[in-house]
Amino acid sequence: MAATLQQQDLRVRGELTRAIAALGHAPPNADLAELCDCPVEAVEQSLDRLQDAHCLLLHPHSHRPWAVHPFALSPGSCWVAAGTRGWWANCLYCAMGIVAAVDLDADIHTRLGGESEPLVVRIRGGRVENAAFLFHLSIPVRHWWDNVIHACATFQPFRSEADIDDWCRRHALPKGAVMTSEALWAFATDWYGDYVAKPWRKRDAAEIEAIFARHGLTDAFWTPG
Repeated sequence: MAATLQQQDLRVRGELTRAIAALGHAPPNADLAELCDCPVEAVEQSLDRLQDAHCLLLHPHSHRPWAVHPFALSPGSCWVAAGTRGWWANCLYCAMGIVAAVDLDADIHTRLGGESEPLVVRIRGGRVENAAFLFHLSIPVRHWWDNVIHACATFQPFRSEADIDDWCRRHALPKGAVMTSEALWAFATDWYGDYVAKPWRKRDAAEIEAIFARHGLTDAFWTPG
């Protein structure tokens, strides 16, 4: 059963998200405790509950954040560069979410299919400038948190449907959902756009369903577990 979040947990998640946006990395838990005006032990209890509720991921056997979506805290498949600032993301969806959340022009550096060919996605003035690629999500929503790092790693950009089919065959991975870059940007902006600007809260099932529906994400792939 998912953990029941307390108001303090939401504050910890919000302050942690804003600190990562500002610093480019997670602050020590002692600094996070100062931001939240509570003891370190209380912050660590909140982090445990947030992980149990699938609101972030901690390194195993520790209270050190590993992934605080949309931010990755170890090298991921994407690097988001905005002037002199930068952040890691575990997939292009999260990378676009970072750009939306920090509200800056940015270049996202990644690779087609996670393989050898580089791709730079330029976002300027709230729009994707080079939009001629597809985004493939291999793992369905209901299994994302079975292993969220692996799930994100299988979400990759491609030039064509044929390239997606070939990639799935070569890597023995299932073909899942395919989105245009414009659709991906709209979805990432809707989901992550207020993560830094507004107090953080966990969406309930009805809100998630409504967001998916707004973007036409209504088939079985998008059904939560």
